[in-house]
Amino acid sequence: MICRKCRCGVNIFIRTVHTALCLGVPITLMVKDTSLSRSVLHLEEPAYGISYLGLLLLSMLMYYCACLVDPGFVPLPNKKNSVNNNSDEEAEAEDSCMLGTHKPGDCKYRRCDYCEIQQPMRTKHCEDCQRCVRKYDHHCPWLEACVGERNHKFFWLFLLTTAVLVWWTLLITWKAMAFQVEWGEWFHDNMLFILDMIVLLIGGFVVTGLLAFHTYLMSRGVTTWESVSRERITYLKYLDEDYNPFDEGIIKNIYNFLCTHNIRRWELIYSKKAEVKNSGIV
Repeated sequence: MICRKCRCGVNIFIRTVHTALCLGVPITLMVKDTSLSRSVLHLEEPAYGISYLGLLLLSMLMYYCACLVDPGFVPLPNKKNSVNNNSDEEAEAEDSCMLGTHKPGDCKYRRCDYCEIQQPMRTKHCEDCQRCVRKYDHHCPWLEACVGERNHKFFWLFLLTTAVLVWWTLLITWKAMAFQVEWGEWFHDNMLFILDMIVLLIGGFVVTGLLAFHTYLMSRGVTTWESVSRERITYLKYLDEDYNPFDEGIIKNIYNFLCTHNIRRWELIYSKKAEVKNSGIV
């Protein structure tokens, strides 16, 4: 477990590296004869340059929003009322817990021994952040922050804008490659572009893969943690493998993911699905 001072240093280092990569590649395209330099520096196609720079700024904005917005940390309890609150929460947890054939009192929600709280549904303790996070998805090392209920949409928007930006920049770099008859001259003239393309290809495939995966999660109404650890999660492990109690349909899932700002009571959605399932409608 890393101390807070060390983690702060790691945060600054990783985010500085990300910013340097995002700005460094376009800057190299500015100093060479490319469509980007002609549109930005020489104003040959100002709309082209403005669009590119706007997308670059939007990508960085979404990155820092994903880094700095509260991912959904569960407030730590008041020590004076912790005993009473825990007993009330345990009683509420027992009222509606499992779908299907299991009775409501067959299980309890997890209690976090680190934060000393009864975790709301879909919450998980992050060992890196040392806090419980609502609708926990994962701890992202490139953000050096958790992705949870409040910042997951910013993470997805970061992936979307960055994927478009990377492939657009790759196209600009490819078109700027100079043709030379001699191999040595070609390599000398295009060495900077080759380095850019290596960075862009590696980053492009990673970001595009993550974008596709999180788009799938968004449309299904599920999280990374729930998809990979289903057999260990109390409220999911007794259900059919293909049944998701939080799936409200693709359109509603996407709308709630991108447009909902408030913390949702997942217990209520879960209990409604339980009533429908137990009534035999599904």
